[in-house]
Amino acid sequence: MKKAIPVLLSLAAISAHAGQTYEAPPRITPATESYSGWEFSFALYAPLMGLDGDVGVAGLAPANVDLDFGDVWDTLDGGLSGAFEARYNRWSINLDAIWLKVSDDALPSGTSYLRFNEEELMASLSVGYALVDTQTTTLDFLAGAAVTSMDVDLDLMTVPTAITSVSGSQEWIDPYVGLRFRYNLGDRWTIFATGLYGGFDVSSDEYWQAIAGISYRIGECTSLALAYRIISVDYNQAGFTYDVDSSGPNLGLVFHF
Repeated sequence: MKKAIPVLLSLAAISAHAGQTYEAPPRITPATESYSGWEFSFALYAPLMGLDGDVGVAGLAPANVDLDFGDVWDTLDGGLSGAFEARYNRWSINLDAIWLKVSDDALPSGTSYLRFNEEELMASLSVGYALVDTQTTTLDFLAGAAVTSMDVDLDLMTVPTAITSVSGSQEWIDPYVGLRFRYNLGDRWTIFATGLYGGFDVSSDEYWQAIAGISYRIGECTSLALAYRIISVDYNQAGFTYDVDSSGPNLGLVFHF
């Protein structure tokens, strides 16, 4: 039983921070010094990520977990994730949101049954300013904050009638700063990379993220993007522990207008 509970908790925790700074592919229209006007992009994406670290909820002792994306996918009941960028000359506003609901059950022993439910909503907002903005290259400085809200329920039933329920809810905000790089490899291909660092003991002790990938324009207003991302979060407050490195590919479909 002690092993089954933290493993089930970790299946939900994989979603924490997973969608907070999705890297939308670059603009179709190259930046120039004389260009002015709004540009927008909207992305639907899938964070196909596993995790490795320590997780504990509602006062349960933290346990080490190591799960790949296939383990997480087996428990997913529903999910929705997307990102939006609005850009005007050198300035940009970036929004990101992800909602996930997971559940699972297990038989820790021959006389007990464990049921688990978790729902999570995350959102982030950042403002960017282009330190470099040429026809082929963009380098943005980013500053923002990520909000995470988690709600976890555990029900342990043992023969004949004993029922133990544990619930936990937690919300926190992580500020961050970083750099985002984009380089156009012609009319259709673009490479991009982002590095972020935050937390600063405001909520998490430390929060950092690195992502690198490539996008391909498949139509006048549509692109496909593939990236590899690593997210590290070290949060431990109010009986909730999330000290985890999440990593894996991200796949997105992006619309430009």
